[in-house]
Amino acid sequence: MDDASGGGSPLAGLGVAIQRQSTTEQVAAALRDAILAGQIPPGTPLREVALAAELGVSRNTVREAARLLGGEGLVRHQMNRGIVVAEITAADVRDIYAARAAVETAAAEALTVHRDPAIYQRLESLVGQIEDAFARGDAAGVLDGDRLFHATLVAAARSPRLTGFHTQLQHEQRLALSLAERSSRALGRSADDHRALLDALRGTPAQAQAQVSIHLQAGAAELLRLRDVLDQRKRRHTDVR
Repeated sequence: MDDASGGGSPLAGLGVAIQRQSTTEQVAAALRDAILAGQIPPGTPLREVALAAELGVSRNTVREAARLLGGEGLVRHQMNRGIVVAEITAADVRDIYAARAAVETAAAEALTVHRDPAIYQRLESLVGQIEDAFARGDAAGVLDGDRLFHATLVAAARSPRLTGFHTQLQHEQRLALSLAERSSRALGRSADDHRALLDALRGTPAQAQAQVSIHLQAGAAELLRLRDVLDQRKRRHTDVR
């Protein structure tokens, strides 16, 4: 008989079966894609009965999928309305970018200390991708490159906790950033600033941290202006109707 130190599995006899992707995760992925594509607008209630019938799953599966999305900041529970797609407020935008600044300035300092050439090479490649997407007017491509650039920067800190926290922040901001995919020209952007950020990351820790702060402050301000533009359009559309 196997003892605690033997070769027997501690899960033997428990009937544990590991699936590559659960039904709950598949439902969460479908809802996530629809939310970020704007197919389910902010403020829309997620009706368990209707979604369960449409997707051919149980109400409990929809409820668990919504719980996963809640952990990503994409849905919220509201009194008397149940689960609704999150509406990103101006306060949310400021808070997300303030938290990002704390994480990314720490990562910038770490990168300028250990100077990992693989990280710099990856950042250089991503800047090129972002600039190409910007030149083509591909807003979605710019945003994808932006997310990868900043995730790569944070990875330079070599801290699983910072990486995990930053990943959570990226989940929360994706709903807000999806707005930019629909109306990036409304802000009149004429250039992308990731090249300047990369140049600063090759400098001193102080230079890198200062440019990270400037870059994120500009990103927050741009997103807040975009919210105003879209709100004005929505009000005009409502007035016309």
